[in-house]
Amino acid sequence: MSEVKSIMNKVILAAVVSFGLLAGANAQMDFNQGVSVDQFISQANNQDLVIPRPIAGFSRYTRDCARFSFGPSDAALESEKVWLRSTEYIQECHTQYVQQCHTVMVPGPNGTQVPTQQCHSVPVQNCYERPGQSWSQTGQIKVEARKLFPWERESFEVCLEGPWMSLYINEAGYKYTARRVGDYNTVYELAPQYKVAMKADENGLNYGSFSYADGKYTFVVNDKWAKEYAGEKVAIKIDLYKDNAFFFDGYKGSKEFTFDVAEGYTMTFTEKDLEQPAVEENNDFRGAKKYYLKWGFKRVGAISKDNFMKKDKTPVIEK
Repeated sequence: MSEVKSIMNKVILAAVVSFGLLAGANAQMDFNQGVSVDQFISQANNQDLVIPRPIAGFSRYTRDCARFSFGPSDAALESEKVWLRSTEYIQECHTQYVQQCHTVMVPGPNGTQVPTQQCHSVPVQNCYERPGQSWSQTGQIKVEARKLFPWERESFEVCLEGPWMSLYINEAGYKYTARRVGDYNTVYELAPQYKVAMKADENGLNYGSFSYADGKYTFVVNDKWAKEYAGEKVAIKIDLYKDNAFFFDGYKGSKEFTFDVAEGYTMTFTEKDLEQPAVEENNDFRGAKKYYLKWGFKRVGAISKDNFMKKDKTPVIEK
């Protein structure tokens, strides 16, 4: 009987121990249910003010250009190879709220006014640029054989902006077709189609002489390109001024002369031949009567554009 009782006590003790271990295990499992360790760490690290992520704005690209100039030549021309580089810049913005406060007067006890602060949050946007991608390529131009006049010079520009390379014509003596060859090492091949007028040479006409005799002024101009412009015309405009040493120079009038192109042009005129100013100026001061011309010219024909080119004033002469 005593042995049976001893065995029963051991069984009960074992059951109690097993139940205790099982309860402890169940308690540990319940503690972990529904709890994320990563979330707990994240919450611990973000107890301070949360910084908003930057908002990407627009992008821009730097522009790198090379200019090429070509003059007259009977053979094809080829420019040097030039490296061009471009960088992308991305704008990013942060919006933060800044507290702004100001003092206002509010009703106080016994009909008084007391100061108090009123505050509110104002959004402030801070933007900056950061570099993004970058590109680099070589640019080059080849021009097929064509004929230019001695004073003519063509100008082209190759630009890299982001990943895009472009060709620009600044001044050209021909209508060209362009063919692009290559991507990383880009060559623009230009083929002339037909001639177009360019600006005339400003130094094509030059001062010869200016004089006064027998009641008439005589002005002589020389033409450097008479042979090249044979068969065309030139228009020369003059403005006569009286030189006053201590006052404003007096404007006397203007006249335009048109000539067939030649090696020289002689203009003879009196003050009565000039187109008079709308308002006559009283500039007959005492002293020597000295005069000079301001002048310019334009080509009239198909070879050059008819843009007017101003020249320097002539030396002063006495009347």
